[in-house]
Amino acid sequence: MNVCMISKFPPIQGGISAKTYWMAKGLAEKGVTVHVVTNANCVEGEYRIDDQSSDLPENLTVHCIDTDIPWHIPSSDLYVPRLLDKALEIVENNHIDVINTNYLIPYGVVSYLLSKITGIPYILGHGGSDIAKFLKQGIFSHLLTEVISTASAIVTDDKNKGFFKDINSNIQTLPRYVPDERYFKPSAGSRRIPTFAYIGKINHYWKYKSLDKIVNIFAGIDAGHTLNFVGQGKGFQEFSRFAKARGLKTHEFSKFVHPANVPQLLGQVDYLLCFPQDNPIKDFSNIVCEALWSGVTVIADRTMDINEYEQYTGVLPENMIIRLNTQDIRETQDKIKDLIYRWNGPERFNIDIEYGFDRYIEDYLKSYQDALA
Repeated sequence: MNVCMISKFPPIQGGISAKTYWMAKGLAEKGVTVHVVTNANCVEGEYRIDDQSSDLPENLTVHCIDTDIPWHIPSSDLYVPRLLDKALEIVENNHIDVINTNYLIPYGVVSYLLSKITGIPYILGHGGSDIAKFLKQGIFSHLLTEVISTASAIVTDDKNKGFFKDINSNIQTLPRYVPDERYFKPSAGSRRIPTFAYIGKINHYWKYKSLDKIVNIFAGIDAGHTLNFVGQGKGFQEFSRFAKARGLKTHEFSKFVHPANVPQLLGQVDYLLCFPQDNPIKDFSNIVCEALWSGVTVIADRTMDINEYEQYTGVLPENMIIRLNTQDIRETQDKIKDLIYRWNGPERFNIDIEYGFDRYIEDYLKSYQDALA
């Protein structure tokens, strides 16, 4: 089987690009020939990943869009025609059985157009931002109704299938993301003091990610620890000035790493910080899922929905997820200080995985086969 996957792909920072990387790699390891068409080479510099990985199977090829386009009025990135032109080139030069994407905008639109031109069926996935920013708001409603209704199958999860069931009758419910347990597994490096980490984008809306709370909490903690912010984005400079002004002492800023290197990164983290309380889009978190698979303790606020992760595992070990009242800075500081004082070196939890990566890829393959039936 030959698949043309139109999507984000490293070196773009972010969760779905990581999902696409692991899924494309997993499909290729099953013998599928995968051609990824991406605009990752043309995104804003703030969201580029400088870190690299060459660990790709021979039957997985990444095709980037052309970087040079004529200047025109009104100025535009023209991602849809550039992605479509590159995808048409791939179809012309390779036999393609099915088209697939993990985003509605703009990649799903490109898949729809490519299918209309070539007659090749397409499978449509989506991201959390597609639901929150477009479907819920009725943005591009006429276009997206056409894109969704024409797809050979919609791949979604139980939580979001209601957005699609009245438009397309072929709904495939799969997990949002399942880490590859061959790579994401309990493994801890050596260190003298505990490491706390935030891993994710730092855009203009960094306060919605409670990064201000993280700074205010840790600015009042003198006990020995490392606080690492792993991320990039257009809000990074503003956030770094805020952290300095608040007197944050023990902290590091690190650039985002390639998805293939995230397991190694998590091996250097003792506590992953994830506070979704102020985020208007409370969505499934790939990095939280990867941390849990890696046996890392997750420190969350009281709004985090753990059921989204436990449905793919057995009951998570006690104290693997620590919920804090982040509205009370002093109380949260005391609890984190207690974690630091009681820390006796790197520790990892072991979890029982009930729905593994191999099954995840097999189920995705079935959606392709159903589309071709």
